[in-house]
Amino acid sequence: MSTKKKVTLLKKLTKNEMIEICKNQGVRGYSSLSQAKLAEHLANTCDMSIEDLETLVNSFVEQRLISKVQDSKDHFLLKKVNIEHFSEDLVIADVSGYRVKISNLGKDDFSYSCDEKCADYMYQVKKGRYPFCKHYPAVLAELIYQGLVDPPTLNHVTGKIFDALLNLVEERRKEEGLLKSVGRDTENALNQILNDYGEISRQNVKLAREKYHNPPEKVFEILTEQAFQLLEFDTVSRATGSGWDLLVIGTHATPPYITVVECKTAASGVYDYLTRNPDYLIRLKTYCIDMVKERLLGVYRDYVRYLVVVGPDFPREIERYALQFRHMTEGIKLSFLPAPTLVYLVKKYRENPIITHDLLELLFSSERIIREEDVDRLFEEAENRIETLTDLARQRLRDKFGEFAARTADACFIKMDEILLQTLIYDILNTLQPDLVKMGKKSTTGVTTIHLKHDYFKIWEKVLNGLVEEFVKLLEEESEVQLKRTELKEELIKFLELR
Repeated sequence: MSTKKKVTLLKKLTKNEMIEICKNQGVRGYSSLSQAKLAEHLANTCDMSIEDLETLVNSFVEQRLISKVQDSKDHFLLKKVNIEHFSEDLVIADVSGYRVKISNLGKDDFSYSCDEKCADYMYQVKKGRYPFCKHYPAVLAELIYQGLVDPPTLNHVTGKIFDALLNLVEERRKEEGLLKSVGRDTENALNQILNDYGEISRQNVKLAREKYHNPPEKVFEILTEQAFQLLEFDTVSRATGSGWDLLVIGTHATPPYITVVECKTAASGVYDYLTRNPDYLIRLKTYCIDMVKERLLGVYRDYVRYLVVVGPDFPREIERYALQFRHMTEGIKLSFLPAPTLVYLVKKYRENPIITHDLLELLFSSERIIREEDVDRLFEEAENRIETLTDLARQRLRDKFGEFAARTADACFIKMDEILLQTLIYDILNTLQPDLVKMGKKSTTGVTTIHLKHDYFKIWEKVLNGLVEEFVKLLEEESEVQLKRTELKEELIKFLELR
């Protein structure tokens, strides 16, 4: 009876989940077994009690359902959920073209159905493996967001699953300004990259499931996006279907650029699929050209300039495909970014954020495997550029200051009106563009607009410190050489008739 109950419990799991239990429990002889046979084999050989096994199985199922909630994120956050009908007995909604019907939500006679083109619903939910597909929590999130339902009464959504759903609703409210945002969770994202990214890239299933509630491939995509966000890039992830995984946008560069990112995990620690199957270049070309560049208009097409494959590591011979790919795509450059290098770059950048998007473009355009020494050279170049930029700003300040002092300085003051001060500031800011500033004029009013790149605060600090030093030095020089009478002295001499 005990074995039979174990089999019943284990059949709720996927084959990969049962294989994970086999590895953890030291069970052998499972590699060639089907899912049903594996459940029987594990039940007969595993020493776990029914209570412990039930707890473990329930944790697997809960993590799977949390993953379903997370998969609904893009539908909900991108406002692709439309509630077509809502009443106490029936909810009808459209989720990115998938029709969802929910009857008697929150009641014992609850039921729901999803569109027949939803493979998850047809082959998983209808066969009893899951209680819902990813379109169901998307509808629930929208109902909560609109205040149409009482959250604690939702079917199949309790405990950590319920918490994940509420977090989704809260994220939407923050994006829309309905809740006060406390800013990015930079520290947590950085810790995840530093501690888990390498393991996830090598397909650590247990870590991905227990901590991130998703398979390693999905977690790797999520963490890769976070890594590029920590480098101050704008990112766009692909919500549905197959294709590219991520777009990385060099918004601060002049001109901006778009890098298409393909994320690949490998249990061996080396992603070598391209070297074994060179025809994969055709698919990568499709991702860049058909699925991105050709769907853009005007100048945006020219922004698509790079494809970067991110993986645990790559064989050296993979670099020979970069030139071939550039010819295939008429100019798009292919490079390879190992996970350890990306971790090294992110860590070093967060400690000293002086790399600009223009400089990072050099990595994307390298057409080779990017290593840590490439990152070190980039930081050396960044220091040189900051020094040059600071020298230019200091010289501009000296030149303009000299003009004003020659005309308006006396023994006590350098007299500047608002127009002179605006001119001085404008000239210095103009020297700092496009590195730190973007300047232009509104076509409707002719008013000059100034956009400060706040993500480059560390570079600003170095440049402004240099300007302060130069300004103080200029004041000191004027103090030592200026002998011209002050206005007050002139007036006193006049009134006292001393001349």
